[in-house]
Amino acid sequence: MAENIKKQVAEDWQNAFPQLIKYGQNKYYKILGSVLVGIELVKPPSIEKYSPHFVIYSLWGNKAGKDLKACLSGPIALKPFYNKKGQEIYIPYNRHEAEFSEALKAVKNQLPFSMEGDVPLKEVMSALDEYSKTPPLSAAPNSYLQASLMESKLEMAICLGNEKLVQDIFSQIKKRSWDLDHFALWGLKYEEWLKGIENKITNKNEILSRLETNKQDKKLEKLQQSELN
Repeated sequence: MAENIKKQVAEDWQNAFPQLIKYGQNKYYKILGSVLVGIELVKPPSIEKYSPHFVIYSLWGNKAGKDLKACLSGPIALKPFYNKKGQEIYIPYNRHEAEFSEALKAVKNQLPFSMEGDVPLKEVMSALDEYSKTPPLSAAPNSYLQASLMESKLEMAICLGNEKLVQDIFSQIKKRSWDLDHFALWGLKYEEWLKGIENKITNKNEILSRLETNKQDKKLEKLQQSELN
């Protein structure tokens, strides 16, 4: 019975977003330019319920490494959806049929940009700016977590070849009064981190090469592709 319910859950979410393709259990993605975007149904351990989340992953690598596996080991953004009471949506599997319709309505209303077709870069950047104002990031506006998010925005601009935006974001990074103690908690020195970003801007072909390699990965073949523009 439980397996039948989980199969129904998978089918319902897939049918609701036909442009997203099932990548793994409870994961539905598409390629959007240099990133993977989509919806994940996050299941808390030992509890028979799930929570839909909006997600963005880089396709150019991250701190964990350069390949696709590393990209998918940590999202740029992972954001829950909320019900009318402002609470994170959780759907017990045995209540899926009764609660799916209302949850889907909330998800579609709260998606930061369309999952269909090409998307303007400014909409994705705006979504990341909004994400930076939500917990836990909002609790520490000058933390390394915020810096890491800005680094991802800069890398996305590099992938799109938008030199002006790259320089704008780099300028914002240099002006910010970062919490150097928080960098230290992550085993980082701010000056070395900033130097690393300068190197990425100078050696942009390295990021572009990794992006092309990862986009050719056989695991992504079945996914739909749209462009950032």
